[in-house]
Amino acid sequence: MTDISDVIARFVSKDSVLRHPLAARLALALLVIAAAAVPLVIQTPPVGLVEGSPATRTYRANRTVQFVDQVATDAAVEQAVDSIQPVYVFDNEILTAARGDVAVFFEAVSSARSQYSDDMTATLSALTPQIEMYDEATVVTATSIDATSLASVERASEQLVTTVLSRRITDDLLEETIVQMRESASSLPFSASVREMIADVIEGSLHATVVLDPVATQAARDTAAADVAPVVIIKQAGENIVQKGEVVTAEEIEIVQRLGQLEQGGSVGSLTALVFLAALMILAAGAFLWRYDREVYDLMKNLALLATLFVGMIWVTRLVLWFVPEWSLYVFPVPLAAMLTTLLISAREGMLMAILTSLAGVLLGFASGGSVVAMLVWSIAAVVAMAFMTDRRRLFYVGVFLVVSGAFIAFTTTLASGVELRSAVDAGIYGIAGGLISAVLGYGLLPFFEHVFGVTTDIRLLELGNPGHPLLRRLMVEAPGTYSHSVMTANLAESAAEDIGANPLLARVGAYYHDVGKIRRPGFFVENQSEGANPHDTTAPSLSALIITAHVKEGLELAREYKLPEEIVQIIEQHHGNSLVSYFYRKALENDENAQESDFRYPGTRPQSREAALVMLADSCEAAVRALKKPSHPKVENAVRKVIETKLRDGQLNLAALTLADIETIIQVYSKMLVSMYHPRIEYPDQPKKEVAHGDTSHQSSRA
Repeated sequence: MTDISDVIARFVSKDSVLRHPLAARLALALLVIAAAAVPLVIQTPPVGLVEGSPATRTYRANRTVQFVDQVATDAAVEQAVDSIQPVYVFDNEILTAARGDVAVFFEAVSSARSQYSDDMTATLSALTPQIEMYDEATVVTATSIDATSLASVERASEQLVTTVLSRRITDDLLEETIVQMRESASSLPFSASVREMIADVIEGSLHATVVLDPVATQAARDTAAADVAPVVIIKQAGENIVQKGEVVTAEEIEIVQRLGQLEQGGSVGSLTALVFLAALMILAAGAFLWRYDREVYDLMKNLALLATLFVGMIWVTRLVLWFVPEWSLYVFPVPLAAMLTTLLISAREGMLMAILTSLAGVLLGFASGGSVVAMLVWSIAAVVAMAFMTDRRRLFYVGVFLVVSGAFIAFTTTLASGVELRSAVDAGIYGIAGGLISAVLGYGLLPFFEHVFGVTTDIRLLELGNPGHPLLRRLMVEAPGTYSHSVMTANLAESAAEDIGANPLLARVGAYYHDVGKIRRPGFFVENQSEGANPHDTTAPSLSALIITAHVKEGLELAREYKLPEEIVQIIEQHHGNSLVSYFYRKALENDENAQESDFRYPGTRPQSREAALVMLADSCEAAVRALKKPSHPKVENAVRKVIETKLRDGQLNLAALTLADIETIIQVYSKMLVSMYHPRIEYPDQPKKEVAHGDTSHQSSRA
């Protein structure tokens, strides 16, 4: 499969800045940011809701949402404040002033009478400026009373005004108080004119005895407003918000908007912030890969794969929110992107994708609060489950796990939000559907991504390692000796790969196929020859070398015919490197001392991965030890060390990134395993004839 960098190279000139690895990765990052920004910015769905108009379709809550209805809360606060009566306080100075007014009136009358004696005209003239607030009849009545009676009238007036103004009298009760005061005055033991005079004097002094306290009133209203509980609207997942044809209210529009089902667009500032956050998230993910996983970062196809999964998730989510916003969060294949990332790259990148998709769900308005935790936990659980994906058949069990975990996570998350048990059960059912969808899509999309991005997953390798694979079946039937040798080589390469930290599965499967080219002419290879039948004995050394080295080219042809992954093709191509076919080269020198060494070298390239190097060394070491007579541990280790040192001197391992410690580990592993494979056999003596004569065959020995 062609790497994406090769595809870019076809369309980018050699002098272009995009040829630089960093520039290419920055260009990819900008492309991802732009692709992710579109569904973040374009938020208006094809069909909306208009207040006061019938709904064009039914809207249902896709997740549980809880929020404060600010309009209803403000109305409740206003009602509570209006219910608080004004706070009044009693004003003692009102009574004092009223008593003073009464005293001043009677003192003025007494003073005028004593001064002008019986001259009524002069008395009235003197009183008028002082008590002009009273009418003439009141003043005349007061001046006509004798001095003794006047004192009694004054005391009665003071007592009545004190009695009246000792009560709490508000402005709206003042008229009623005056009426009551006059009724009380009418019962005094005086003449009717005097009683009327007393009532008139007191009425002029009456005022409300309580006044408004603005500070206390405001404090009481503030307390009432603070005591009002917010009006909370809760919509459970799956609950209808508005039915098709119903007149839409402002509250229903608010609920739909809160659920992210009716994004009406935001301000330029808010949309810019969303894009900026998405860009930061993408750049942070790239920085993480650059710092902690350079093997993934250095391969453009891995970055392109991650970008495709991430952008695809954002677009699919936005499209679903547009057209079927009533879908529950848990019906979505939430863990799908993390699952595919784990299978196609590694669990580390799967965890990274789980975090990215959860955060993207927040930016899209798809998830919030506890649902974000649910998305993240579900995705992480799926990443862990992928460790058990040893073949495609086990996807069934992983699917069962996804269903169970999805149901459990949806149920517990919904129940934790404080909703009814029924709603939590409904969410659990949605989780079952989401798990099934995730498993089915994972099974269906995995081969697509494997093919498009040229990725060889462990599942694919396990399938290739099945002895029932058509090419392995051919090798087993047409070149059984080579097949047996390949199995032994695979055991060696896998064990060494485990010890040095290479990919054991790739090493094993690569070893299975490394010699498939020998199918074309199996009889020319020693492991497939019967005793005494070696066609090389009658073949020129140069031709023999050509036949031997051709198995690499023929293996590549078969690999491409059977569509083997690029990693396996590379192992087939590199398992001999450009090493020398020394046996036939020496044989050629015996006949022609001018024989060219280059004519006896393999046409392949030297191993460029640790797995290819392990297969090369295992192939050569197994063949060398197989040729030993009576192999012992020292002989085997010496043969292994000699083979590996020869490869080192010939430069075959220069590109394989093996350390000296790795090479020593390989020597020890290969030596130990080859000793166990080719240990000396014990010769068992023939059984005595008398035992056979008795027909006892139960203890006949077999050869080890």
